[in-house]
Amino acid sequence: MGDGESASVALRVFAGQLKLFRELAELSREELGRKLGYAPHTIKAYELGQRIPGASTVEQADELLGARGVLKAAIPLLEEAQYPTFFRDLAKLERKCVGRCSYETLVVPGLFQTEDYARAVIESHVPVHADDEVERLVSGRLERQGLLTRVDRPSLHFVVEQCALERPIGGRKVHREQLVRVLERLQLRNVSLQVMPTNIEEHPCLDGALVLLEMPDLRTLGYVEGHARSQLVSDRKKVGELVKRYEMIRSQALSTRESMQFIEELAG
Repeated sequence: MGDGESASVALRVFAGQLKLFRELAELSREELGRKLGYAPHTIKAYELGQRIPGASTVEQADELLGARGVLKAAIPLLEEAQYPTFFRDLAKLERKCVGRCSYETLVVPGLFQTEDYARAVIESHVPVHADDEVERLVSGRLERQGLLTRVDRPSLHFVVEQCALERPIGGRKVHREQLVRVLERLQLRNVSLQVMPTNIEEHPCLDGALVLLEMPDLRTLGYVEGHARSQLVSDRKKVGELVKRYEMIRSQALSTRESMQFIEELAG
């Protein structure tokens, strides 16, 4: 059984357990939703395996329904199921990082994406995702955004290609809402962004996106992504090369103030 299939099975098992414990507790979806702070249709989506609840929601549900740890035991598997197979190792490390730098080439960074924008990006995938897979991936992408505001906030820096910000993914309305969301996120003191202008003829990251994670043990790990490969990089020499490349593109990009002004003008 492949990783993707295992994640799907884990999600179905959890969904069935949640419904069983809710019924044993003699609660309707509306009643459980009120206690957890969610609409009934969200509880239904959890019970059908169409959406994945966050860890804190699972912990609350476990306590409310008297599941005695059965639901909580699924948290690690649910966290894996939220992400595409190739992204899971990075997602695990990302939750622990104290600093994160990334270069984004084609779309607005996932940590900034609105639900509508994320859905439009995911629905554009070929081969086409099934509807429940789309919802699972959207849910996972939104859940990751807790990294921005967790108690021990990591330092987050982004270099984003100008064309990624200009492409009206999802249509004009969705695009404008997305730009406004980016501007809102840039008000956070731990978040900064620089735009890479399209008139820069060349730079050292033209071969694809990259992420650098600073870990609590002072290690820096790299992640490179492209059509041909996506991989974690832990070798010190190779990571050092990625760090140099990132430093170079930062020096070529617009300043943080210029970048914010550019996005404000783009948003109208």
